[in-house]
Amino acid sequence: MWKLGLRNSAGAIIQAEKRVRLLSSLVLSSPYLLNTKVALPGGRSSMNIYDPRKEEMVIPNQGMMTYPSRYIGSSRGWVGFINSNDPRSLYLTNMFNHKVISLPPMEPDCADNIIINMSLSSSPDDSCVVAIKFFGGRMCFCRPGDSAWTKTETSSKLLDCSSVLYSNRDSKFYLTTFRLVSKLHFTAIKFDASTYKPLGHQDFPEVTYYHKFDRLKLPDLLWSEFELLESCFHTEHLVESPTGEVFDIMWFIQFSHGTKAVHWKDHHKQLKKEEVVKKTKRFMVYREDEDCYTYDIGDLCIFLGQSTEAFCLQASMFPGLKPNSIYFAAANHSGVYDLATDVIHDLPLTNTPLMWLAPLSH
Repeated sequence: MWKLGLRNSAGAIIQAEKRVRLLSSLVLSSPYLLNTKVALPGGRSSMNIYDPRKEEMVIPNQGMMTYPSRYIGSSRGWVGFINSNDPRSLYLTNMFNHKVISLPPMEPDCADNIIINMSLSSSPDDSCVVAIKFFGGRMCFCRPGDSAWTKTETSSKLLDCSSVLYSNRDSKFYLTTFRLVSKLHFTAIKFDASTYKPLGHQDFPEVTYYHKFDRLKLPDLLWSEFELLESCFHTEHLVESPTGEVFDIMWFIQFSHGTKAVHWKDHHKQLKKEEVVKKTKRFMVYREDEDCYTYDIGDLCIFLGQSTEAFCLQASMFPGLKPNSIYFAAANHSGVYDLATDVIHDLPLTNTPLMWLAPLSH
């Protein structure tokens, strides 16, 4: 078994093992936010883990040592990464006990593509299916132990930024799709799911569009409020609760220059990239079989992040988590959004990439 970052001096090995044991004792008790820090000498990187229950770093001022890697996503507490020394290599790892599972090498036409997120149908310790969603209409599938990836692709632009979620309840992979925004609704533009299947592998789970959120009604907004939301960049996410209920979440990110809001389509015009600030403005959550926005998801809390497969936990099962909230992590802004009050409590992490890790027992 390949153990990341333990090829150091004897002293470093002892220290790394101490840190691993410390984290292993905590891993099943909490979700964590993986915070990749600056590179260290020798091509290594330093990482810290943030515990949202205690609102503190688990390993302050020090981190686990790893080989130079590019992290592509997390699902069910496991992290996918590519070894920077070999851009086609791909692995799954448990960040806490350093277990690493090799996946088939990426084909050259996939290796340079932007990865939206990764989804596992179950723990890699079982016979899981790994799905990777790229920018555009391409997806790749495999099982650990396969010799190659199975690809599928569509030319539809509706799926360029869509993410993938595996439903335990339905045993399917679900994709989000493009939506038209009006003063009253978010209207989904459907795609032909029959053309979007892993070719030649009928034993892989079905990939489809989640049809129960075709048309989402916006809450009552003043025209000025709607114009502000319309100027925000928004992404759509699906998440499944521990009881199998599916939620659709719209995530609005506001672009601003100084004190002035900037339309996300225009932020690059005559403005320097470093002068534009991106911050989460609000979320809208929709329940299954209801087309209206909800302010109350009860004892649940939702975790969203770039490259993270969204997950949902029962807050009372994880003391310290805030119920009826969304924990989010994005470039330059991470926080906890209270659905009842629309208030954001900022988290003290702004580095990129940030990646939520679900409890490994989840």
